[in-house]
Amino acid sequence: MDVAASVRRLWKRLGSLDPRLVDGLLAAALTAVVLVEFSRTGKPLLQAAGLLLTTVPLLWRRRYPIPAYVVQNAGLFAWLAPPLITSLVAVFLGCYSMSLYTRHRSASFAIPLAQAALLAAIGIPNHFYTPAIPAWLAELTAGVGTWLAGDAVRSLAERSRRLERERELVARVAIAEEQARIARELHDIVAHSVSIMVVQAGAARRLIAGSPERAGEALRTVEESGREALTELRQLLGVLSEGEQEAVLAPQPGLAQLDALVERLRQTGFAVELERQGAREPLPPGLELAAYRVVQEALTNALKHAGGPPTRVLVRLADGRLDLEVRSARGQAAPDAEGAGRGLVGMRQRVAVLGGELEAGPLPDGGYAVRATLPVGRS
Repeated sequence: MDVAASVRRLWKRLGSLDPRLVDGLLAAALTAVVLVEFSRTGKPLLQAAGLLLTTVPLLWRRRYPIPAYVVQNAGLFAWLAPPLITSLVAVFLGCYSMSLYTRHRSASFAIPLAQAALLAAIGIPNHFYTPAIPAWLAELTAGVGTWLAGDAVRSLAERSRRLERERELVARVAIAEEQARIARELHDIVAHSVSIMVVQAGAARRLIAGSPERAGEALRTVEESGREALTELRQLLGVLSEGEQEAVLAPQPGLAQLDALVERLRQTGFAVELERQGAREPLPPGLELAAYRVVQEALTNALKHAGGPPTRVLVRLADGRLDLEVRSARGQAAPDAEGAGRGLVGMRQRVAVLGGELEAGPLPDGGYAVRATLPVGRS
């Protein structure tokens, strides 16, 4: 296991080197070895030129793979003697590189076939090769086999790059979804709390001279809303914290917190009624949070845009689904009543993620209603 890991690390380091340096060292090493082999043959020095043509073109095996391989084979033919081992290795490496780096795969595959046909036509003696097999068959077997090896490595590399791009895309989508979730949370927290604070601060301003006690109650509501917003923001930021110590977080709001939400709104003078139907049973946290945010956003819109008309909230759990309805009496229509505002867009996204449906729009009597249906068990 350690040996395999060492080999992988070495291969990774080699892969990080400049390709031109790697090819230069490879060509230089093979050239030196082939010259040593040539010196033992006793042939005239001029014949070494053919052998050099089999190793030097490796310098361009990545940039010009097909021309480099053609020149290598020309050198092998110019040698006119049984090929040296190093020359064969260099030519096979050229064929492998041609398959791996060329942009013309079909044309490159035809070259080993053309070589075999040329050898068969020329009729090079069998004693040029060891073991004694037809030269064309040796070229066909070795050339096509080497080409297929390069093509297989190329396919694996392309697949690896494709998978890497897919992983990057998945990571970007996940980041975008998380950013959208955080944006929805921030909108719901800030919009609700700030709306209550604005309403109560305005009431306190009007009452502070004639009714200081009621003004004080309004300011206490402002303080409580601000504290709640800060608590939820700390909770959200705690989730995003990358510190080593786990953040201490308050529980996410759910259906149990709707009573406190309604009571806080009532303190602003907003007439809100909450009705529950069906069995009360524990629900998945994600579903409870989504349901709470939908009701919170619908009430915030009613308070902010319609001036706080009498509003009824219905929560019904039955038949494997959770139904939510926030119905406001006649009042000024919300500017984002058709779903163009961030609030309703965020509600639709929350509900859609859980496989539910959301409807929002004006009622025949001039009121406004938000209805959401969430399947229980999909979150």
